[in-house]
Amino acid sequence: MLDLNKLYALEYQLDNGIFLQMLAHVAKDGSAFNWAEGQSHWYVHDSWLLIVLAPFVKLYPYQETIVAAQVAAVAGASIALYLFARTIGVDRTPPVLLAVAYLISPSVQGFAYADFSESHFEPLLIFALAIAVARRSFWGTLLCAQALMGVKEDIALFLIWFGVAGALWYDRRLGTSVALLAVANTVGYYSILALHGSHPTSAPFYALPPYPLQNIAFLLEVLAPFAFVPLLLGRRVLLALPLLIELFWGNYAHGPYPLARAGVHYTEALIGLIAVGAAIGIRKRPNLAKWSLVCACFMALFFNTTVLHFGRHLYKPQWARYERARALVPSQKPAQFDPSTLGQWAAAAGDLNAHQWYYNPITGWSRSK
Repeated sequence: MLDLNKLYALEYQLDNGIFLQMLAHVAKDGSAFNWAEGQSHWYVHDSWLLIVLAPFVKLYPYQETIVAAQVAAVAGASIALYLFARTIGVDRTPPVLLAVAYLISPSVQGFAYADFSESHFEPLLIFALAIAVARRSFWGTLLCAQALMGVKEDIALFLIWFGVAGALWYDRRLGTSVALLAVANTVGYYSILALHGSHPTSAPFYALPPYPLQNIAFLLEVLAPFAFVPLLLGRRVLLALPLLIELFWGNYAHGPYPLARAGVHYTEALIGLIAVGAAIGIRKRPNLAKWSLVCACFMALFFNTTVLHFGRHLYKPQWARYERARALVPSQKPAQFDPSTLGQWAAAAGDLNAHQWYYNPITGWSRSK
């Protein structure tokens, strides 16, 4: 309901329009083109997993479709987290408490309430992969790893790292296979782009962390809902270093701003990894699961990025403007939206002729043709 309130208030922005229009194009011709990026989304990110949503968008080419998919992915991740904890031998009640704490945490509340992103599928698939690895299922592991790499191109680089670590300290066959599969995905994606004379247009550049204090605050904020249980893993927490480096050192050409912020989609892989660490931690200290829930509730009330935070309130729906924009979808009439009407364009993006000004991260906005 909160997401629909945001939709009807026209508060969803560029990404929701991008993904709805690119999925409508995938359903029509497979191109993934959208007017906001001015090109196929495949040139921006290796997000082929989103193809599974194309049939649903074809049946119902409105924002409600991808909003529902987003909520289902975020909520479904808690079930997968519960199943992972049970798989590694945690008794019934602690996994329930951990799964609820995960859902209540500021980060996950932010994911559910944020604009649509392919990254919303990362925790769900990370937990599914963790289950397959815990069961030492060879084909299950490869299938989950391949699906996870269909979210975004940087996931393959992370899985090379975790595959090598797994081969050294857990299961040589599983770890080596995942690492080789990740290498194949990386080489394949960049080779295909090179053949088309392109490269991922949203690739970040790296520099020394410009926000050290904020990064420390971020770590405290994302660990607190899990009662800092992942730290019980000791030196194994160092496996998270590549994810932290991307968040703390990575930046984008359209201006310096911290990627490491609770509830922002850039952090979803890290939050998934932290939750896995928490599940492993409560296997030996199951009584900490209840403290995780207590901490998550406290963080939700006082540090949340959504309406659960004290003092927050719902948006005021903009029914007339929303209905006018939405009515363009079945008409497929040409329409032009400027940067000040992102919410309306997002509502109309199922119309393949609804143009949104193209956003270039270096030169800024320009009118689409």
